[in-house]
Amino acid sequence: MSNSIDRMELPHWYDENKMVLMVVNPHTAFLYWELAFSQSQAVQEHQLIVRLFEQPPEQELHEQPRLIISAAIPPFTNNWYFNELQPDHHYRADMGWEQNEVFYSLIKSNIVNVPLAEQPSITGQTKWRSVEQEQLHKTITGPTVRVSETVNQLVDQMSFYMGIHEKS
Repeated sequence: MSNSIDRMELPHWYDENKMVLMVVNPHTAFLYWELAFSQSQAVQEHQLIVRLFEQPPEQELHEQPRLIISAAIPPFTNNWYFNELQPDHHYRADMGWEQNEVFYSLIKSNIVNVPLAEQPSITGQTKWRSVEQEQLHKTITGPTVRVSETVNQLVDQMSFYMGIHEKS
């Protein structure tokens, strides 16, 4: 039975309508999607468009999302990167088509919060050294234990725990 499980592969397609937006870093988000076969057949004569919206903050729910970017999707594309996003903002993607200047939404993604772009804090305890200073420090201090001594101690301990008590 395990042999048949080892040969199983994940499907390349799940025949579902799904769209997921993920944060890559404070300025980039990645979007991927799948359309069910029947859905993709129904819209194949339309030029699909992916749009990214900035969602209003929670305290301003009465505001409409603001369109950030709209891009035509090349055929056989199932993912997209959005770059130059604003940190600490909420985004949602939408895919559909336009007809007679009306956008028909096909599928929407989840809402993501792009985190703040903060520099890691450097504490007063951190001391930076140049490579030359580090090499000089190693030369002056030297290794505290020689590698050969450590290996010999390890072998002696292993033989003791394995029940071998002879010393040569």
